Amino acid sequence: PNALISTEDRRFHSHWGMDLRGLAAALRDAAQGGQIRGASTITQQLARNLYRLKVTNERSLTRKIKELLTAIRIERTYTKDEILEAYLNTVPFLYNAYGIEAASQTYFSKSAADLAPEEAATLVGMLAANTRFDPVRNPENSQRRRNLVLSRMNREGVLPDAEYQTALDTPIQLQFDVYSHEDNLAPHLAEVLRLWFRDWCEQNGYNPYRD
Repeated sequence: PNALISTEDRRFHSHWGMDLRGLAAALRDAAQGGQIRGASTITQQLARNLYRLKVTNERSLTRKIKELLTAIRIERTYTKDEILEAYLNTVPFLYNAYGIEAASQTYFSKSAADLAPEEAATLVGMLAANTRFDPVRNPENSQRRRNLVLSRMNREGVLPDAEYQTALDTPIQLQFDVYSHEDNLAPHLAEVLRLWFRDWCEQNGYNPYRD
């Protein structure tokens, strides 16, 4: 969570789903002809992950409004910790790994709770562009991105100087093992049922994530 907040949304604990300061900075950069940067909060990104049919990834004003309204509703319904947990459990990684636990098992053969700071930073760094920052296929890009995440954690005060320097000096040491779904009973059937259940809830006036 510290790596995620420091990199993706450092005002996460103080905003209500929309970061007005971040949005203003992005609009200023765009108006000045600079590189357009994303201004979506973690909650807005969660809205996209949870409700892909209603809040699509197309670039449009309508999509952004839907995304914002959904994010505000999420913030009013769930605690900040619940939002973080939901986000980390729904982000896609490579190699058929969905969520931080599956990614941790895939890349480091350990639970997410046991990740060292540099390992957590490696996985969070991938969220900007999975393939580009994949430590398996693009280790140099991945290490540069990891170090950027670590520097932001240090800047935000969640990674002390000594630990920061140790993490910087530590090479990425993978224990790569493609995540297996074989311990789940009938994973393909489970996915079909999940999609059916979501549609059934929508048709019958339920929210599958709240109700």
